[in-house]
Amino acid sequence: MSMPRKIRCTVESVVDHGERVYSVFLQPQSPVPAFKPGQFLHLTVDPFDPAGFWPESRVFSIASSPSDRKRLQVCYSVKGKYTTRMESVLAPGLEVWAKLPYGEFVIAPDRDVVLIAGGTGISAFTAFLGALTPAQARSVFLVYGARTPALHLFRAEILDRLAAVPAFQACFFAERDSAGEPGASPATASSDGPAGATGATPAAAPAAPRTAAPAAGRQPIALSGRIDLEAVWPLLPNPAASVFYLSGPPVMLTALSDQLKARGLPADQVRLDAWE
Repeated sequence: MSMPRKIRCTVESVVDHGERVYSVFLQPQSPVPAFKPGQFLHLTVDPFDPAGFWPESRVFSIASSPSDRKRLQVCYSVKGKYTTRMESVLAPGLEVWAKLPYGEFVIAPDRDVVLIAGGTGISAFTAFLGALTPAQARSVFLVYGARTPALHLFRAEILDRLAAVPAFQACFFAERDSAGEPGASPATASSDGPAGATGATPAAAPAAPRTAAPAAGRQPIALSGRIDLEAVWPLLPNPAASVFYLSGPPVMLTALSDQLKARGLPADQVRLDAWE
């Protein structure tokens, strides 16, 4: 793995997804070290003198591809004082600093895998999913939950991979539709809040997506409510032999990892990307 470096960056753009969820695009001002899908960076909005101490920062999964290191993307949901400050100061042209790469949340290429993402936890998987090709041999099953369909970040990219990669399937959960009605939305994700197994039900027929839909017969699975392992389990191709990767709010990680262990999965088949 590459040694971490401190990189001065300029904010290129900030995308507001609603409900205080954002994507931030950064232009590095010096070469970015090689990184792997699933690794993370430290981001600070404070001034930094390379001769001094690293200032307060927060960690974020690197959502962008390792093959394009001229641009970095991270996603975040406002949760506390620091992300509230980020929300107020991050704007195009602002100079920030990133320190990367870190982490060992790297997906095994030679195993069937189940990727479970809550909210902005999807960013730990986007680089891996973007690199999937039609020749992918091992099963990749994505379970993605968010509060509303509008907070299904990277939906277009996921649908693109679904159309192109026979070994890939996706299951979207949504707690409510965009109008705020519980359980009424189609292909969406579980929330940034607690995840549990509380009666997921099939969602209504999906509205036409803004981007190209998957090829015929390759539609994503759409369920309403929070991520429900009981509902997902029968859909998985080979759950007992799969490695489960979980990324999302701590309460979700705890609930789902406990449920997986209760099903008899050994510790080396349950991997967590813990973040706050």
